[in-house]
Amino acid sequence: PRSTPDVPKSCRPPRAHGAIPTSPNPNPNPAACPPIVPRCMWGARPYRGTPKPLTLPLASVFIHHTLSPAVPCRSFAACARAMRAMQRFHQDTRGWDDIGYSFVVGSDGNIYQGRGWRWVGAHTKGHNSRGYGVGYVGDFSAAPPDAAALALVRDELLPCAVRAGRLRPEHAVRGHRQLGSTRCPGDALFREIRTWRGFV
Repeated sequence: PRSTPDVPKSCRPPRAHGAIPTSPNPNPNPAACPPIVPRCMWGARPYRGTPKPLTLPLASVFIHHTLSPAVPCRSFAACARAMRAMQRFHQDTRGWDDIGYSFVVGSDGNIYQGRGWRWVGAHTKGHNSRGYGVGYVGDFSAAPPDAAALALVRDELLPCAVRAGRLRPEHAVRGHRQLGSTRCPGDALFREIRTWRGFV
């Protein structure tokens, strides 16, 4: 079972600086979609500047590994810390407006909201407006994420996005390395996604 705590009533998205909402638009089949941990639950900073809207449905999904932390997070507390650290790095060191990924997947059974369904990310240079960037927490060069974490995206998140009209039914799945000079998402994770429906 997933370890997401109940969302407290006080958990609201930050409103300053054009912050991203905590949840996507209403879903036509919410029971079949995985829960997504909202930004306020993992302790996100406000978005800097004004987010750029995506034009939906998108044609692609780009799979990443975060590399740091190298060890997958296996509890809500560890994954929330990893999210805050990534956001600090992306904003303070890279100079981006926010965490780069659309969504981040922990090995705790949860998906964490980054920029979410509606806003252009900073995950795949030259392709950010064309697809969602999904990052797995960890270094997956030698071994892939566990089967449950893989299934969470492959069998739940992506079909949900198609049903909700956010992702085209004939969408393409690619690893970051196919679009840039990088080893991301790691050899082991890349081998896994090559078996996914839509991989090109």
